[in-house]
Amino acid sequence: MKVICILITLFFTNTTIIPIEDIRDSYKICNQSEENAERFYELTKKALNNEGAIYKGYHGAALALKASFAWNPFKKLSHFNKAKKMIDEAIVLEPTNIELRMIRLSIQSNAPKIAGYYKNIKEDKSVIINTIDTVVDKELQEYVQGFMDHSNSLETK
Repeated sequence: MKVICILITLFFTNTTIIPIEDIRDSYKICNQSEENAERFYELTKKALNNEGAIYKGYHGAALALKASFAWNPFKKLSHFNKAKKMIDEAIVLEPTNIELRMIRLSIQSNAPKIAGYYKNIKEDKSVIINTIDTVVDKELQEYVQGFMDHSNSLETK
């Protein structure tokens, strides 16, 4: 009987692993439309089942984007506050993760100043610029370099 219960639990438990490449691809286009933002949000929500702070960071970014599309000021504020908390918690878990720093930089650089979420811009820029050449994962290095090349908030000089 115990074996049957365990099998049923395993069968109905969502154990789908979301590849980080899928999330990165979605992040590149998530701000182009509300539909893309919603797809990105749903993808990152499912990815929270994955191990690693990076998934928490991306879901925080998805919440920040959701806030930008919200009409209700209370929902906007709620989503944004949750976003900040998730992103910052992810960075506390993995402070040297260049991808998390890139996420926070992209959110802080695009958040309205009135939101008060801009205090780590210089720090994150410095971490990204000073560690990009040491990234072992070449796909990640190219991804972050692409962000650097196209970001208005980050000069690679």
